[in-house]
Amino acid sequence: MKSAPERSPVKKIKIIKPAFCQKVYDIAAEEFQRLYCEVTGIKPPVVTEDDRESDLVVIGSDAVNSFSADLIFEKKFEGFDLRYGTDDYNIRSMGLGERSILLIAGGRGRSTLYAVYHFFEKRAGCRYFWDGDRIPNADSVNIAGLNVSESPRFEYRGVRYFAHRSLHRFQAEHWSYEDWRREIDLLLKKRLNMFMLRIGNDDIFQKAFPDVVDYPLSDRKLPEAVGGYDDRTLFWPLQYRGELRKKILDYAFERDLIHPEDCGTITHWYSRTPIQFLEKMKPKLLSQRTKYYNESTALVWDIRDDRNLENYFKLTEAHIKEYGRSGLFHTIGLAERSYSDDRDAELRLKLYVYRRIVNYLKERWPNAPLLIASWDLWMFYTADEVKKLLSELDPDQAILFDYTSDTVRESNFTNWGVVGKFPWIFGIFHAYERNSEIRGNYDLTEERLAIAKDDSFCKGLVFWPEISHSDTFMLEFFAENAWAPLTMSMDERIGKYCVNRYQSDSGAMTEVWSRFMPIVKLISWSMENTGRNVNECFIDIFRFPLWDEMDPSAFERILDNAAKNVGNAVNVLETLASLDNITKDKFLRRDVFDIARTICGRYLNLGIALIQKLVCQWRNSMDTAGAVFKACGGCTRLMELLAELLS
Repeated sequence: MKSAPERSPVKKIKIIKPAFCQKVYDIAAEEFQRLYCEVTGIKPPVVTEDDRESDLVVIGSDAVNSFSADLIFEKKFEGFDLRYGTDDYNIRSMGLGERSILLIAGGRGRSTLYAVYHFFEKRAGCRYFWDGDRIPNADSVNIAGLNVSESPRFEYRGVRYFAHRSLHRFQAEHWSYEDWRREIDLLLKKRLNMFMLRIGNDDIFQKAFPDVVDYPLSDRKLPEAVGGYDDRTLFWPLQYRGELRKKILDYAFERDLIHPEDCGTITHWYSRTPIQFLEKMKPKLLSQRTKYYNESTALVWDIRDDRNLENYFKLTEAHIKEYGRSGLFHTIGLAERSYSDDRDAELRLKLYVYRRIVNYLKERWPNAPLLIASWDLWMFYTADEVKKLLSELDPDQAILFDYTSDTVRESNFTNWGVVGKFPWIFGIFHAYERNSEIRGNYDLTEERLAIAKDDSFCKGLVFWPEISHSDTFMLEFFAENAWAPLTMSMDERIGKYCVNRYQSDSGAMTEVWSRFMPIVKLISWSMENTGRNVNECFIDIFRFPLWDEMDPSAFERILDNAAKNVGNAVNVLETLASLDNITKDKFLRRDVFDIARTICGRYLNLGIALIQKLVCQWRNSMDTAGAVFKACGGCTRLMELLAELLS
């Protein structure tokens, strides 16, 4: 009887990192080591020199790693297929004698991290989500037979975190340092390169004007607490918020991420002027004709006064010195403010403010791009007025930062004269903050995204969630399209998402999401005119009580679509109730509740829309009155079920 042949021992594997480099390459080596250990239980050592015996994972291109360079000089490797200094990356396998070599190279530090995460997706089956990673177990991870070249369609790919207050999951203002570390790591796993902390100015006034503005006491209301927005206490002491901001940005910069610097007329509802500054510095303020942001702390300083412009940029300079970097700037202009009933006078003022900001920035930081935020343009400008603004801007300096690209308003990027003419960034807006359900106008978004994909002047894709992590599918949709837009149909995207996220339950959840998607699309932040009065009407029921003045036909389309999808809604809820792994799988459990509460919320909205329609038709008819009471009863029951679900 023959004895079994001896098995060759598993060859040791080592990770060779650059000896002298940016910290991001150390992080890339550590992340490869961590993930390899999580998958296999083996922790390969990280070294800077080759022992000529082990299989190797080589971190970094020839531009940073001498081992990679030696392979090219010795003609053992032909070289990398990437643009140096960009977010391109390669994953290459090669043999070196009896050894296997895996080369992980990026055009720069962050794209080297992209390559690490991509390798473990491709070879180990790892999957990355905002609420955790799925890491399979295996005896080893094969490093042979790979030849991967990746290059992003868009130069800028990022998330704009916002300042609304909500529950912890949805609100970046309340996240701890550990929360932010996970979030920044996710940005890199999703191959993004930019993020914005639009969560207030923290202690910038105290940093820029230490002799003028004190730190407020953390156990009392703010000094300017005289009612309205200012009548509140801080969630965290301002000193801690400054420390947290520094740690967050340091962590991001170590990983080679971009963070734009706010500049210009930055005082707004979430970055108020402290009352001490107003009392001591007495800046001349621009008076507004609207009631919004009319507290003195929210008024813009009149930058026709040179001292006010200088003081605004002292805030920017303080942020750069204490926290940030001066490679990219961002301005909101005079966002969400109106100053005159004379439209020409209003436009003259707003254009003047942009001129002052642009000129000041050009003199101090001549090579830094400036993102021109679109919110004011979308909300208050006509298309011709946006064209007037863009005609004054230098396309070598300014980039239109359009994070409302999926609006249905007539004034949008398609008629602003940017396509094929002016640098711009496409944005998906996930709003409003008052609802945390799953929703989105995917049809319009994909239609508009096709324009961005084909336009060489479109430099990026960004996502603005007014509440973060409300919609896991949208996060995946955005991230994938930011790298390679429109490479899958919606059905294909749903199938991929469900396999990656739910694994053994992917079949049932693919059916769920396929039936659920038409319900998702029923409501979005920006809707057709026929649906404008029912956009989140559960929230707005007391804001729009004048039902008899509404046109009943305004509700017909959305009610008809809702009626067509009742069968889908029932089927989805029945399927969710039949799943066995809800208590065992956190990913499944979270999404089951999010989908269920979305359906309840959607049909609550639509039930109220039906009531509004019936009331519009009420002509002392007992039949109509009965229908109103029946609809009210349905809404009441849905409300009870939603409360039970959330509890």
